[in-house]
Amino acid sequence: MDHELSLLERDAEVGRMRGLFAAAARGQGGVVLIEGPAGIGKSALAGAARRLARTAGCRVLGARGSRLEQRSGYGVLRQLFEPVVLGADTAQRVRLLRGPAHRALALLDSHLDGPGPGDLGAFHVLHRLLVNLAKGGPVALVVDDVHWADDPSLRMFLHLLPGMAESPLAMVLAGRASAAPGPFSELAADPSVTVLRPAPLTPAGTARLVRAVGGEAADTRLCAACHRLTGGNPLFVRELAAAAGAAGGTAAEGDEQALRALGGPALSQWMGAVLAHLTPEAARVAQVCAVLGEEAEPRLAAELAGGPETLARGHDELVAAGVLRGGGRLEFVHDLTRHAVYSGIAVVERSRLHRRAAELLAAGQPAPLVAAHLLETLPSGDGWVVDTLVTAADHASSRGAPRSALAFLERALQEPPTPEATAGLVRMAGEIAYWFDWPAAIGYLRRAAALAPDAAGRAEITELLARAVIINGRSADAITLMENALTELGDGHAELEHRLRMQIIAAAATELDLRHTGARHLAVLSAAPRLSDEARCQLDAFTAFWAAAIDLDRDAAVSAALRVLRLRSSGMAEQDASSSLPYLVLIDADHDDTLRRLDRDWSAAREAGSAFVASVTGHLRAHALLARGHLTEAEAGIRQAVRLVGRVPVPLAPVYAGEILAEVHLAQGRLTAAAEALAGASADVSLNRALHCRLDLLAARMDLAHGRAEQAVRRAEQVGRRFLADGWLNPAPHPWRMVAALGKHALGARDAALALAAEDLDLARRWGAPRTLGRALRVAATVAGGRDEPELLEEAVRVLRTGPARLELAAALHAFGRRTWRQHPQAGRAALAEALRLAEECGAAELARRARSALTEAGTRPPEPHAARLTPGEWRVARLAARGRTNRQIAQELNVTPKTVETHLGNIYRKLGVRNRTAMARALAATDLDHPD
Repeated sequence: MDHELSLLERDAEVGRMRGLFAAAARGQGGVVLIEGPAGIGKSALAGAARRLARTAGCRVLGARGSRLEQRSGYGVLRQLFEPVVLGADTAQRVRLLRGPAHRALALLDSHLDGPGPGDLGAFHVLHRLLVNLAKGGPVALVVDDVHWADDPSLRMFLHLLPGMAESPLAMVLAGRASAAPGPFSELAADPSVTVLRPAPLTPAGTARLVRAVGGEAADTRLCAACHRLTGGNPLFVRELAAAAGAAGGTAAEGDEQALRALGGPALSQWMGAVLAHLTPEAARVAQVCAVLGEEAEPRLAAELAGGPETLARGHDELVAAGVLRGGGRLEFVHDLTRHAVYSGIAVVERSRLHRRAAELLAAGQPAPLVAAHLLETLPSGDGWVVDTLVTAADHASSRGAPRSALAFLERALQEPPTPEATAGLVRMAGEIAYWFDWPAAIGYLRRAAALAPDAAGRAEITELLARAVIINGRSADAITLMENALTELGDGHAELEHRLRMQIIAAAATELDLRHTGARHLAVLSAAPRLSDEARCQLDAFTAFWAAAIDLDRDAAVSAALRVLRLRSSGMAEQDASSSLPYLVLIDADHDDTLRRLDRDWSAAREAGSAFVASVTGHLRAHALLARGHLTEAEAGIRQAVRLVGRVPVPLAPVYAGEILAEVHLAQGRLTAAAEALAGASADVSLNRALHCRLDLLAARMDLAHGRAEQAVRRAEQVGRRFLADGWLNPAPHPWRMVAALGKHALGARDAALALAAEDLDLARRWGAPRTLGRALRVAATVAGGRDEPELLEEAVRVLRTGPARLELAAALHAFGRRTWRQHPQAGRAALAEALRLAEECGAAELARRARSALTEAGTRPPEPHAARLTPGEWRVARLAARGRTNRQIAQELNVTPKTVETHLGNIYRKLGVRNRTAMARALAATDLDHPD
């Protein structure tokens, strides 16, 4: 059919796509998903999208999902990018592969090494390739049959969504709707995606299509019957009209009974009837093309069909019958047609054809393409099949496609392999699943441990198994597993023993069992005559945490934490279960360099591709911003981490995100939003004891905010008992005494409140971090009241000015100003004005409202809202701009869009009172403003 007829009654959809490409040409990209049932015209609209994009000046990259490639990693993305990268000349390729994008070749060329396991690394690489490509002008990605796309490609499309609106990139995806959860459903549900659902043809549209197929003289009754029988589905209308014309008689006159007998919408039955009337050669060629899929190569098809002459004759007959398109291509007129032919092949014959195709491809094609056919074969205990699938799994894993690798291994295990090989393959499956599917990894690793031939082998597998179990929130189970492995292991395996003990300590910390279980293993490791650099690094991490949580030795804790980070930055140690501990110590110690280090690690984690490390680092970074009072930045940071890591599920990531969001909303005074975030954090997740206590304490703070003092006290004291049972004294991360003291104060239990506040203040003085001490002084002042209150508040303000916690300083200034403005009007009003300014800068709307009210009460007109202090995000942009970076260079380095950089620069100019970069650089150099926190 010509373009006009294939787009019958599709003017609205075409108009939306025309607008999409025009916006992309202006640098305002977007996504359109064309969703609907088979035959509704999605492919026709995808073809129109390609033409419209070219007309709008976009460079068009096209691809099509296929059932055969669905479990091959990055198949659709390879279709999009291979022609661009591999077809570029040297100069073009250098531009395209600049920066992290240079690793894209490893994904596109089967002979090169690729990114390590984990989808995030590949996502980062391909995103950079697309950014480099878009520098040459707007780009349009058009993918048809996206419901057949492989999982990593779909997740990459999800990964692109957040920045689409600010980039010259348009994406049109066409596919069938899916009710099953997964990346396709997420795409359809994302608010930034425009979903077009083409409607069935109207009766008039059906009549026009019937007459285009069967001639203008087609009977009116035929047009009406075709509409009733097909529901206006364009493909079915066309096929039914063609069948009626070929059959003639009462069918051509519109007799519904006769039309139903032709197959109507049951295309599979209709296709069976078509093939039954063709020669055996043509039927054989149709089956071969269905098995080989869209990428059917004539040479391979000829081998399977019985020779070139058989292929040629069958091809011509199928084109004449309207099964293949013609033009020398082995392509079906529609994917439905291929599916109808494929489903009609007997299971054993289908398996035989796929097996033969795999054998023919094995001579020169990459292992994953060969393995894609083997996935469709019946198990037969063939060693060659196992070896080929394992090779394909290695290939996929090394190129950042662990899901594909696991699919190949699962099929290899079904073959099955020899008993000797089974244990190794089960372990390999567990190790690959560890990167993206921890429940599956646990199942495989348990089985692998049971199959291991000796105690050492079981212990090695148990170490990885325990890590997966810890990540799933079941630390107590992990301790049991590893202690059993240690008992069985015996002597002679010092390094393995040390690794197991480290994991036990990590699990013990999350289960509030450091003083008992953790201490025993710490003592053994501390007395060990020799430790590897990795083990020494982990031991220092636990030492730092112990010094902070239990000993309250801030200097020792910070020293050990910095030692760990230096070892990791030098490459002498890797991220592990103890990775977060040094940063938690530095955040609670108010260390100056924490955010800069976390920014660097956050970028490195995204590029390296580890979902777990990226999740942990993103949470820690948001936690550090929150501790400093940068509420807007903290919320944006955790949402960015969720968007990125959410494409690769991490069990506890929603808990960390919900905790941070609840803290942010609580500080903003948005109590309903805080309650919703907290509820989301604790829903349907297995939590370790430490995390459970943190969420319970957050709930107690929310009780206090709602005026439920008795409930707040009960929760806080219950949390306190759990922490004290393991000797955790530090009030910095878990201020349960503060909550309980304020609750008892509200209930009128003054003596109990004073005792708790005094104990909290004593511990805070021992720890010595400004944020913790200032908070304890403010709470002690609130509880004490009377003559002691101003002195305690004045000390709180003085202490907090030495640290980075701007929101806590605002709270102390507000309390000081309210308490003193009557006796000391000038000092009190100045404190309230500063509190208002800081609260506004931090995004703490409720505190700002209270400060404004207090200023009004004090007889002073509150100043207009302003935010002179740069946010951490603005500081990062300002520093890079002052060093001469362009907006695009800044955007690439910070992993944001150029529009975001422009927005930050506008805010920076306004806050500093300057009009260009030169003046901005002078202002930064001439003042004391150049501080990241």
